[in-house]
Amino acid sequence: MSLTLTPITLSATIDTFVGADLYGESDGLGLGSQYLTYNISLKNINPQNHSDSSTREPLQYNGLDIQSGMFISDTGGGTILKIVSISDKGLGSLSCVVEDVDMMSYRLNSVNSMAAEESIVVFALNPEGEPVFAGSPFQVTALQKILSRFSLNEKDDRVKFSHALSTNLSKGDIVAVDNTGKLVKYGTANSSDTKIGIVVDVYKGSKDIFVKPFNDIVRNYSAAEKLTGNPGQVYYTDPSNLGDVTTATGGKAVFMHLNSKIATTAEITSSTNPGAGDTITINGVTVFDGPNGDSVADTAAWASSLNTQTSSTNVSAAITQAPGQLNAEGNTMAYPGTIAGQDMVIFTNVQGSAPAAGAFAACTISDGNNTATVEFNNPDATVNYGTIYEYAGPNAILAAFNTAITNGGLDITAALYTSSSNAGQAIELTTTGSATGITLANTQADEFGINIVGSGNATGLSTSATLGASTLTLTRASGGSIEIDGTPLNGGYINQSGVVSSNSGRVPYLLMIESEGGGGVAETGVATRSDYNQTASVTSSDGDTTGATITYTPFSDSAVIVKVNGLQINLGDGAKDQAAYFSADGGTTAKSVSDIAAGDTLYWMGSISGYQLEADDEIDVVYDKSSND
Repeated sequence: MSLTLTPITLSATIDTFVGADLYGESDGLGLGSQYLTYNISLKNINPQNHSDSSTREPLQYNGLDIQSGMFISDTGGGTILKIVSISDKGLGSLSCVVEDVDMMSYRLNSVNSMAAEESIVVFALNPEGEPVFAGSPFQVTALQKILSRFSLNEKDDRVKFSHALSTNLSKGDIVAVDNTGKLVKYGTANSSDTKIGIVVDVYKGSKDIFVKPFNDIVRNYSAAEKLTGNPGQVYYTDPSNLGDVTTATGGKAVFMHLNSKIATTAEITSSTNPGAGDTITINGVTVFDGPNGDSVADTAAWASSLNTQTSSTNVSAAITQAPGQLNAEGNTMAYPGTIAGQDMVIFTNVQGSAPAAGAFAACTISDGNNTATVEFNNPDATVNYGTIYEYAGPNAILAAFNTAITNGGLDITAALYTSSSNAGQAIELTTTGSATGITLANTQADEFGINIVGSGNATGLSTSATLGASTLTLTRASGGSIEIDGTPLNGGYINQSGVVSSNSGRVPYLLMIESEGGGGVAETGVATRSDYNQTASVTSSDGDTTGATITYTPFSDSAVIVKVNGLQINLGDGAKDQAAYFSADGGTTAKSVSDIAAGDTLYWMGSISGYQLEADDEIDVVYDKSSND
């Protein structure tokens, strides 16, 4: 759903509001222990009637029109949070994750949370990043607070660049971008020659850098799949595809690629699949039409169907299965505190009286496909209770499980962890790969008759675990949005359990470079030595390749000079009537000098030049490239 000119302003009530992720940074703000994101649900979303027939539902907005990227605010304008993802939505309800962007609400008002039953307002921003509203849904003076908050956040048309690791940047630094997409001080090795702007703010221990750009930055390029370059690369107009861009030189330089893309994902946990009543579109392409006979047998078939349409939707599908897991949490082991605070102990035998092979304490373990026996015949310590007993402690127990898992070829992993329900270490089993679950069964009790698994056992492990829920994950690798639409909007497959639109990723930022610095340095021709001293290929016949190529498209159809061993030769201009010519099709067609482009190869005419090239000959291609190259 694309917003029209009519502002969306919905009132609702907080149902639940639970902290999710902490700010977690020590950057001088003192906010490390405050929540940055919250899991919330809204209820009583009141429809907004209007007079615009072009909206999704003519003349009305409701809960189905709420999208990630919109904001919620209390009616006093004190807490303003951004909706970053949505898991379920209906006409009057919504489940989502919200974020206090840059901790702005907490920094301004010392609070960024809301209470159950509190009244809130949902609204959106216009393309300039300014909040827009219909009506007067706020308390007195609240509107000024909201406008002030966004004025602070968007001051000086600043742009935020986020990094996984800290940078060494400070306010006032002039910055460029390196080949990994990281902002660096202008002039740093392996960074762009084009200046991006000046640093105006630094947060999160210099991970978040706010830049006042010298020129316009495009932050959501609509044709995301066409951005195939890397940070620092230049995009040119594509002479072969009007209106498109390409990393190949030849056209006019228009953008510089600033940072790496982040894929957009939508995680669908719905236990049902589309049915006869559902019509589903992804990015404007109908991918399922139940009323016209489309059907899927299961989630795997649904994912496969979506993947046959990736070339049209730019979205791929994959199924991830949550593993089954067994551990000792919530269970009491049979020997609490028996051995130096360790609860997990298996007594194997009286010292000097080891059982016969196959008679040690044991259990079986299965992944649903294969089964193996875990035999605890590897005691690693003793204890004296008047009689000396040998026992297997945590490391020996883990080793026995791993031996059985390896020998049995089971898709299960075993690991030790510190238990919160028992003293010391316990064992955790997790399914992997093709496992369908975990099943344990006792086959031989320990020296004191205590079972290995099950009720009142030595390890705290219960006897079975099934696989967790499967998740269908949709991915758009370019970072562009995943728009899910269709019918019915409420009560069908879409808008529940993660079947909602997503813009969780990031399309690479593009710096407009037609004139760096907004009217600064215009594009000019610059002499280049990139194609000097090229080693010639040996030639024997007319039309043989010289092995020499041209790296850049000559600026503004300027002259191209070719020298062999320092002596200029005559160059063919659309014909093979001189000593050499450039071609883009293996030498078949001679190019005009004005049409020579990056990547073209030089071919030799020995019958005209009067000699053939040898392996020790050197070729120089002399020309001007664009200053944007």
